[in-house]
Amino acid sequence: MIGSKHKIWVGSIVALLLIGGALVYGFGGLSKQKTIDVKVIIKSMDASVEFWQVLIDGVQEAAQEFDANVQVWGSDSETDVDGQIALVEKAIEQHPDAIVLAANDYDRLVPVAEKAEKKGIKLIIVDSGIRSEKPRSVVATDNVKAGREAGQAMLQQLSGKGKVAIISYVKNAASHIDREKGVRSVLASSPDIELLDTSYAESSEQNAYLMAKELLLKHSDVIGIVGLNEPTSVGAGRAIRELNLKDKVMLIGFDSSFNEITLLDEGVMKATVIQRPFQMGYLSVKTAVEAVEGKKVLKVVDTGSLVITKKNMYEEENQKLLFPFVGN
Repeated sequence: MIGSKHKIWVGSIVALLLIGGALVYGFGGLSKQKTIDVKVIIKSMDASVEFWQVLIDGVQEAAQEFDANVQVWGSDSETDVDGQIALVEKAIEQHPDAIVLAANDYDRLVPVAEKAEKKGIKLIIVDSGIRSEKPRSVVATDNVKAGREAGQAMLQQLSGKGKVAIISYVKNAASHIDREKGVRSVLASSPDIELLDTSYAESSEQNAYLMAKELLLKHSDVIGIVGLNEPTSVGAGRAIRELNLKDKVMLIGFDSSFNEITLLDEGVMKATVIQRPFQMGYLSVKTAVEAVEGKKVLKVVDTGSLVITKKNMYEEENQKLLFPFVGN
């Protein structure tokens, strides 16, 4: 009788252990399978700017690959800093696992971005940063280096003395501040070049066109223009084409939209520094997922840049970069 009771008791203990183990495993499995929630907040949802459309494609590719729940938000324009701050506040209220942010303003996004980190949300910067050490990682072009590449490309095109203008998109975006710094560091060393004050297109290709046209009509000795992103480059290119100055005014741009490729092919734009927006979007989400999972992530992920000219734009490897698939 005692032996029988003993067997029943042992059997009950074993059963409880098995049930407990199954519960632990089940809860552990559920926790591992929890979908990671990421909010991606870009500078603008303006569909006319191909850069952001390609970056979103990269984001969506990573979301699918890493089985993450990703939403992409953006303000109406890159000058709408208040709108972007409101979007970050909205994201914080929903408490995602991570926020990926392309900041419209180097300083003004700092308080709300740091608030996200204080709430336990992993903060990843993509494309354009903030004045803070709080982000876990910055996934972007080395914009100072890219600016230097644009400056060098301009020097290679110029032959003679004259003025060079820089047209920026927005005044306080870190990416543009760094690009301008890089451009000026190269061109300022040339005794033949007079660098004009930077013009700001205030998030408008049309403004860039009007500014470039006014500049060219006012200063007959302008021999070069650097556009610091897609809309400023295209706007300046339109002005140079309209005034029939492509053989006199050297245009160096940034990015690789269809309109910029056309300007390159026509010889209106002499070179453009292209980035890798698809890779930026993909790696920013990948990095966010890894940070949430507790993995060590790089503080800076340089996605690289490359100077494209009419001479090398038809090379196979460059074709892949110039014609990314937009709009999955």
